[in-house]
Amino acid sequence: MPSVLIVGGGLVGLTAALCLEHQGVDYVLVERNTEPTVLPRSRGMHTRAVEIFRQLGVEDAVQAASASALKMGRFGGARTGRSIAASQALDLSHVLATGAMVGADESPSAFCFCPQVLLEPVLRELAERRGGDIRFGTELTGFTQDADRVTATLKDRATGRTSTLGADYLLAADGAGSPVRTALGITSTTRPATHHYLNLYFRADLTELVRDRTFSQCEINGPEVSGLFLAKNNTDEWSFHLAYDPERESPADYPDDRCLALLRTAIGADDPGLHIELLARGAWDTGTAVADAYRRGRVLLAGDAAHRHAPWGGFGANTGIADVHNLAWKLAAVLRGQSPDTLLDTYEPERRPCGLLVAEQAWLRTDFLARYALRTPHNAEALDRQRGTGEIMTRYRYVSAAVHGAPAGDSVDVLAGQSGTRVPHLWLDRDGARLSTLDLCGPGFALLTGGDGAAGAAWARAVEALPVAVHPIVAGKPGSEPGAGVLHDAEGAWCDVVGLSPKGAVLVRPDGFVAARSDEGLTPDSLGRIWRSVTGR
Repeated sequence: MPSVLIVGGGLVGLTAALCLEHQGVDYVLVERNTEPTVLPRSRGMHTRAVEIFRQLGVEDAVQAASASALKMGRFGGARTGRSIAASQALDLSHVLATGAMVGADESPSAFCFCPQVLLEPVLRELAERRGGDIRFGTELTGFTQDADRVTATLKDRATGRTSTLGADYLLAADGAGSPVRTALGITSTTRPATHHYLNLYFRADLTELVRDRTFSQCEINGPEVSGLFLAKNNTDEWSFHLAYDPERESPADYPDDRCLALLRTAIGADDPGLHIELLARGAWDTGTAVADAYRRGRVLLAGDAAHRHAPWGGFGANTGIADVHNLAWKLAAVLRGQSPDTLLDTYEPERRPCGLLVAEQAWLRTDFLARYALRTPHNAEALDRQRGTGEIMTRYRYVSAAVHGAPAGDSVDVLAGQSGTRVPHLWLDRDGARLSTLDLCGPGFALLTGGDGAAGAAWARAVEALPVAVHPIVAGKPGSEPGAGVLHDAEGAWCDVVGLSPKGAVLVRPDGFVAARSDEGLTPDSLGRIWRSVTGR
């Protein structure tokens, strides 16, 4: 019997598989489709998601996939007009200078343009190579749960055969329509849709049309057609999100020939021989829904199953990746017997506020110009309520029983080792190799100390009976013969960054978030008690 049954083989489900493998937890992943969808959806991985991939040891593979994504130009820029040919570039210098679009927080990683259709196969291959039990073409048709386990009914879609599978927990990453969430009767906090679109994924060689004027998004506002182009590779693969009015029409009123004619108008190319091949299509709207509960017994929701919203800002998949990263170490601790099942109750209070935030922030970016921080009389109110991408994706703050102290607010202006926040990044040197403070985190707890010798000995004695790794950070450059394994902070900045003395320390959870710090009661004498508190023991 596997420990965890993952339902859904998209970005979130596959990342959950890698997170559980990193924690040494066995799992089975089932996905009803035999292959990933070809319809482009998520295109960019924000910095925090790439940091998670870094911890999982897959960042290089993700960046390699990203390098193959763009055939020309770069990811960035926006245009608007009656067609691509007649569009004008928007001046985004004020946005790009501040890094507001992708977040400018210090990190060992960086924003990565990698469309979901390229990234999913990479994650699947890595999970299978690491021994994961990945079953595409297998559908969850029903499940029950009791005090001890979840029992799932599975159907092989190729043969029609059914089987049952028991697991300690079920992680539902089965998308916005989530049959698992529906079966549990979990309600959602919603906002109605303001716009309805057909996502038309097509192939057409527009290389010359967009040469020296590539874009990420191009808004089309014309008398015959309106919508939004999203670049996939800025040459021959594109998505056009065709706006339609559900009061007058439905997706069924748009057969392929009509869609092709509208695409030709929206492109605006003079070449009558331009060949356009419609590859896939799907309907969606800008309504939002955040589940009112992220847990029901032994079943937990993540990704779109927990929070659905428009793609503006690129928050969806990135938030789902953070969901399962938060959850994996908690499941591992419970399954190993290090923590009681109640540790899983901290998942919802930590992650649901993030789901509510991204749903709201995507909603506030519905206006195209507001999405790029360009103010008009029509979007001023929404623009004033927007938060920066770094604050939304990286500088959020957890408040739960798995955090010691009394955090204030749901985010911070600067990552400085505050309890409930992602530990700040700082480059260190160990035996001539450069590594980040984030590289010291996971798969277990870590204690990052200020390097004071006497205090360090006390911290080391305090963790002898605990599954906590101690990492003294010594100020100054390495000498000619540095001690093996010593972490050197060449600029002596660590204590200033976290606002602690060399005798201080921060206790960091496996997901890289600060569980406690020494100016909030963490001492060698209290370390064991605080560790037991944040792990639910």
